[in-house]
Amino acid sequence: MKKSMSERVADVYSRYFPDAFIFAIVLSLFAILGAIFFTDSSPIAVLGYWFDGFPMLFTFAFQLIITYAAALVLVDTPVVQRFIKNMASKIKKPTTAYVSTSIVGALTSFLGWYFGPVVTSLYARALGQNVKGVDYRLLAAVSYASFTISLTGISGTIPLFVATEGSFTELLGGIYTLDQTTFSVLNMVTAFAIVIVSTIIFYFIGKNKKEIVTFNDLAIIKSGEQAASLELEPSKVAYEPKSFAEKINDFRPTLLIFGLLGLVYLIYFFGTKGINGLNLNSVAFISIVIGFLVHKSPTTYLESFSRNIPATSSIALQFPIYGGIASILIASGLSENITAWMVSYSTEVTFPVLTFLITGFINLFVPSAGSQFTATAPFIIPAAQELGVEIPRAILSITFGDIWTNLIQPFWALLYFPILAVGTRLTVRDFMGYCLPILVAVGAIWILGLLFLPL
Repeated sequence: MKKSMSERVADVYSRYFPDAFIFAIVLSLFAILGAIFFTDSSPIAVLGYWFDGFPMLFTFAFQLIITYAAALVLVDTPVVQRFIKNMASKIKKPTTAYVSTSIVGALTSFLGWYFGPVVTSLYARALGQNVKGVDYRLLAAVSYASFTISLTGISGTIPLFVATEGSFTELLGGIYTLDQTTFSVLNMVTAFAIVIVSTIIFYFIGKNKKEIVTFNDLAIIKSGEQAASLELEPSKVAYEPKSFAEKINDFRPTLLIFGLLGLVYLIYFFGTKGINGLNLNSVAFISIVIGFLVHKSPTTYLESFSRNIPATSSIALQFPIYGGIASILIASGLSENITAWMVSYSTEVTFPVLTFLITGFINLFVPSAGSQFTATAPFIIPAAQELGVEIPRAILSITFGDIWTNLIQPFWALLYFPILAVGTRLTVRDFMGYCLPILVAVGAIWILGLLFLPL
């Protein structure tokens, strides 16, 4: 059977690209060697930077773990499960499955990077299990690629960061609100174009697909055991007769009152701060409070949280590794050298594009948006000011670059993999190759936008 070009690329990617954890280790080695050979830092000093960087992202990692686990708990309710399954049940054709997953993923990811992966993964999984002839590897790729516009959305780390008073406010010359970044013409037009173009590309890849690997082909079924599956329905355990403590544990008003108190404060909080009140802490709080409101009892909430927290284990493991990489780049001066070289060859017109390309490269080593901005803003922002580049355009250049190479950097697949892969032999290598055409298309859209679109 002669395979299509996209299938051949995906096969090569699957054969030679390492797993996400190995990718992080290899990039750590590159960062260490680069700092030793291209800066004045001694080997022992570089190892010291690496050591110091391990706890750099502990706070951000915990914020992400809590937010993601709380988002999983939020969808771990019968009403949400039924809604997602009902949506998926209306899809009958493979190409419709790919297109709908792309659109659902983009919309939900724009609303929240912590929310979109959960909903999209559950939706794609339901499609993979129920739509005849759909390739589950490609469906996983569509799900992951839909994350591309997430950090340009209303929960984007960098736009929220520059919209908040902090250590970088003086460097930036003030606060830049979301209407100057997230809701700018540049960002909204390119985001819309990315969704349309990506969806069309995946439609044609799916239409021309020759080799189909279904969900059932990848499913793991062990003899004498029940097939592994993702069942997010809260466990139902009968307690008869119930003790007083068990009655308290199952008493929904306890959880409901707590959720209502949180909701009241959120209304007040956003009533006074508006959309600028969105940050990682408020997002985590929102996810937890809504979970309190929709779950049946404190017991079901606790069981759901305990069941879903293991899905964040890869995040807990890999964030310290990337913190070490970020520390090496910053402390050794390697990121400063890269940026200084970039500025020396820039003009007011080309600077945003070069910033986009360089930050895209750095993102391979530091896929955390917060770390990326911390590493590059101290050099990029002053250079932008010197060249006369609009600061919001420079901020968006960093943001776009930080997201762009996620299409070949598997770190953020950690948000999808716990749902997409459970009970199957699916690996990141199986679907990342299908994202390469999207990488090219998205890069072209953002470069053209940075060159020609107004803010």
